[in-house]
Amino acid sequence: MLFPLIIISIVWIIFSFAALHSFSQIISLIGVYHPLSAENIYQKLWKTGKCNGVLSLPLVFSLNLLLQTTLSNPDARSGFFLSLPITASLLMIVRILANPSMSLKPSHCQYYSERIDKLDAVALHKERILSFIYAFIISAIMILLLLFCYAVLMNQPFDRLKMPPLTCFEIAESFVAYLLSLGSATLIGELILRAKPPIIQIQEGTIEENSMS
Repeated sequence: MLFPLIIISIVWIIFSFAALHSFSQIISLIGVYHPLSAENIYQKLWKTGKCNGVLSLPLVFSLNLLLQTTLSNPDARSGFFLSLPITASLLMIVRILANPSMSLKPSHCQYYSERIDKLDAVALHKERILSFIYAFIISAIMILLLLFCYAVLMNQPFDRLKMPPLTCFEIAESFVAYLLSLGSATLIGELILRAKPPIIQIQEGTIEENSMS
């Protein structure tokens, strides 16, 4: 019992450290917005699309794990297909809310008279939105890791990552649906941010701020 516990502890430390650090770095990029003068719309779509692509995989898994652990007898196929559009729309919403424009600025900004205090409120709002998606993904990964370690310790099969049985057509269909939903969400999100520029924008190591009243 002692030797498996030591191995499990080492695995837990390595994977939890790597997950906490790497996803924190990736999710932070969602809250970064460069002005169009420094980065055109095509560059934004490419960079945001890459971030969304990386984050979408653990999000799909997180949603499926949530269904499996909360419902008594969930349908794996339906849960998988349901997670695709929800993941894409969630990433789009987080991208927009993490870069609030004047129309989406925190309501409590009105209680501050100083400009710097208002910007601090916006920055706090950004971090709160990013913390939500970060906590959601990390919680699912920690639960998965805990279940895996328990299965290893008890010498039980681990099937939490088992994919639903899909035909070749369903696999191709889900892949196309995944790309279309993710691409559409990325495009719509960037077009909205282009029409409603974020209050806080970053350019070449400096921060540009739209006027706030």
